Amino acid sequence: MKQINIEDFFTADNEVSGIWYEPKIKGERCGLSFLVTGKDTDENIAASERYEKKLAELEDLKDPVEKAKKAKELDAKRVAEFVKSMKVADGCDVNFGGKQIVYSPELVEQIFLKAPLIKAEIVKFVMDTANFIKRENNA
Repeated sequence: MKQINIEDFFTADNEVSGIWYEPKIKGERCGLSFLVTGKDTDENIAASERYEKKLAELEDLKDPVEKAKKAKELDAKRVAEFVKSMKVADGCDVNFGGKQIVYSPELVEQIFLKAPLIKAEIVKFVMDTANFIKRENNA
């Protein structure tokens, strides 16, 4: 008989504490692991509401180029809020601007702004609650 611990499927705690995730773009490692939290945490639900309000405020901008630029910056900042920490992935040596990677929310925002594919992978991961099921590699 297969032994199942139903608590392994309690994703709420893992969404709050976060799961380490290294995005891959077309199978290529990006070299950075992000400690991401789930979309259904109280903090992320509130942040989504704040983001929607700020996005609505952009409608007042007349210049479409400025509006697009501000929307991208706002989106990078919003997705960065899902990230609690970041580190260089095992077996990688990663730098940004000629410097070693040291986590800061501002650096994560810059990475997401300059690398929208990495940002998109983080969004896909965060939006799938099943990614926060307890597993041996993220327990």
